Amino acid sequence: MAKIELKYITKESPLLIDKKEKNKGVVQTAENDGFWQLRGISLNVSDGEAVGLVGMNGSGKATLLQIIAGVTQQTTGFITTSSRINFASVTHGLIDDQTGLENIRTKISQAQIDSFKGDHLTNGVINFCELGQWLYRPVSEYSVGMRARLSLGMALYIEPELVLIDDLFFLLDQDFFQKTSARIQRLKDLGVSFFISDSRGLNVEAFCERTVWLQFGEQQDFGPSQDVMQQYQYFTNYYYGLSLPEQNDYLAKKQQEQVNFDIDRLYDEFKGEQYKQGYTRKDEPRMRKAFFVERGSDPVGKERDRKAEPTTETTTTTAENQTKKSGKWGWIVTFALIILFGGGWWLADSQQFSLSGKQANESSKMAERRKADSSSLAAAKKDESSDPKNNDLTKADKSSSEKKASSSKKESSGKASSEKKARSSKASSSEASSSSSSEETQTVNVSDGETIGQLAQKYATSVSKIQELNDMGSDVNLTAGDSVKVPK
Repeated sequence: MAKIELKYITKESPLLIDKKEKNKGVVQTAENDGFWQLRGISLNVSDGEAVGLVGMNGSGKATLLQIIAGVTQQTTGFITTSSRINFASVTHGLIDDQTGLENIRTKISQAQIDSFKGDHLTNGVINFCELGQWLYRPVSEYSVGMRARLSLGMALYIEPELVLIDDLFFLLDQDFFQKTSARIQRLKDLGVSFFISDSRGLNVEAFCERTVWLQFGEQQDFGPSQDVMQQYQYFTNYYYGLSLPEQNDYLAKKQQEQVNFDIDRLYDEFKGEQYKQGYTRKDEPRMRKAFFVERGSDPVGKERDRKAEPTTETTTTTAENQTKKSGKWGWIVTFALIILFGGGWWLADSQQFSLSGKQANESSKMAERRKADSSSLAAAKKDESSDPKNNDLTKADKSSSEKKASSSKKESSGKASSEKKARSSKASSSEASSSSSSEETQTVNVSDGETIGQLAQKYATSVSKIQELNDMGSDVNLTAGDSVKVPK
């Protein structure tokens, strides 16, 4: 995993013409108004890795470290990192009018470290630097070696994640260099990464797994430290083997290349990388703004990370969508069940209501029929009692009956005992027949327009049997809704 990634880093600086030259009529033109200190640097550093920076003086090593540390702003390019960066340099990071101890406390305060841990780190830096009473003197009074000690102590102890060391080793005495070397190796084992610029190749090979060779602001080589240092040594042997005029010609040629550097060629390379990610020419304004104006994290790297992370995001989104869908279908099923059960209950209730209403109508009809029968019987009795002829006939019938009764009184007394026995046997036989008939009959309702003959045919019996079971006598009339007994 990359601790930091640099892409397309450039730095343009103006050429300042001396006032005397201006007075002589020298005019600054587009050909000599600036040059490119860095020309398209791209590299990365992994966790626990140290990357060396080598090159001749003026090749851009210090400028690159200052851009990474945030001391200066690149002209174009992207720096992608989330690590805390500590910068060790004798020219940057120290406040001259503060004492050494005040510089330490200021750096801890900028790192937003609590007071308890801050005191612990302060003691660690003091013990590492071994500055003694000089801690209580302004840094402006320090020698370059003392400034190097203080700067290294703060960079290596105050929560280091990515440490930049700008050509400080040659300023240290041998014992302190060994102490610094041990501290660097321990931090690398803990995952801390380093950029180490040094003019001596032995130090670079001792600390760094890979090395960048910068030459006039251009990345000449980047790879394993031993291989790069060998190529760099070949170049230095070649350069210092040239005569003085040849060296001057070589320097003039390379310096002119720095002036004539075409930034559009680097931008075209960036666009080609963007097109591979699926962008088109319609995205040209966005790409140009990201390259020349925003200069933040690498947009291609962001797109790559976004495409690499969808496994988790897509899984979460899919799970959320499935949950939403299942919840939606759950509501639909619940609503359907409510409608189903509610409709069944309503149907059953309506059927029960219709049946109860039909039974109520039938019972009301029966009551009206019985009421009509009782009223007609009462009217008949009233008519009989009100008619005088009927009264006389009734009296005559009574007198004749009384005579017959007196004449047959003797006969009836003789037959009383026999009749009594006959009635008892008849009653017992009728009871038996009624009990047997009650067991073998069933009650049905007469439909509208149904006759006693149809009823007898329907239940496989005779009209007389139905009349007998229902005490109808010779009556054959049936009314719709009547309850009639028929054989099973």
